[in-house]
Amino acid sequence: MKTVLSRFAFVVAFVALILSTGKAQEDPRADELLADVSERMRQFDSVHASYTSKMIDRQSDLEMDQAGEVWVSDDRYHLQLGDYVIVSDGETVWTYEPEMGECYIDDAESIAEDGVDPARMFTIWEEGFRKVWKGESEVDGRALVRIDLHPTGADERSFHTIQCFIDADLLEVRKLVVKGREGTDVEYRIGTFEGNALIPEGAFTFDAAKYPGTTMIDNRL
Repeated sequence: MKTVLSRFAFVVAFVALILSTGKAQEDPRADELLADVSERMRQFDSVHASYTSKMIDRQSDLEMDQAGEVWVSDDRYHLQLGDYVIVSDGETVWTYEPEMGECYIDDAESIAEDGVDPARMFTIWEEGFRKVWKGESEVDGRALVRIDLHPTGADERSFHTIQCFIDADLLEVRKLVVKGREGTDVEYRIGTFEGNALIPEGAFTFDAAKYPGTTMIDNRL
């Protein structure tokens, strides 16, 4: 059976690559810019964003592009990627896989420890990362600032680096690349971003009645 992490990586599209060969130096500008982005995010009670994800599995020579949406409010989130759905009420995570006709139930804390917590997608750097200023990069014709995030206790993580690309004028995350250890590359490109967004009713709970015939698999201890 797929691990929680592998399911999460393929559905949400977060993971891998190799460390940058350029010289990396910590810079107070990284802390300052990320603190400004965090401050702006705190002004919103909720967030809605559209995005595209690109996953490249180098070991199996698999490449997949998908488009999706995410709604976030506090530690709750709703991710939609085609027919795939990942929902959390802050305590429990439901991961629905349409091809398998299954929905996996996990503790939110264990999911967050294994990978990237979608509830913190736009403020991921706030805990447990060393921040490295990499300078300006052009992405889709836009000048963005790249800051690399290296997790503390990296040997215990499934990923070793998150490349974070930020619009320094709008104080918004525009692209994330999470680099894992298993030969899988996944990047998010943020399309539209809306603060204080309207949250669809029932977005943060999984309604099994909407998915008849689904097998519920509870992985909680």
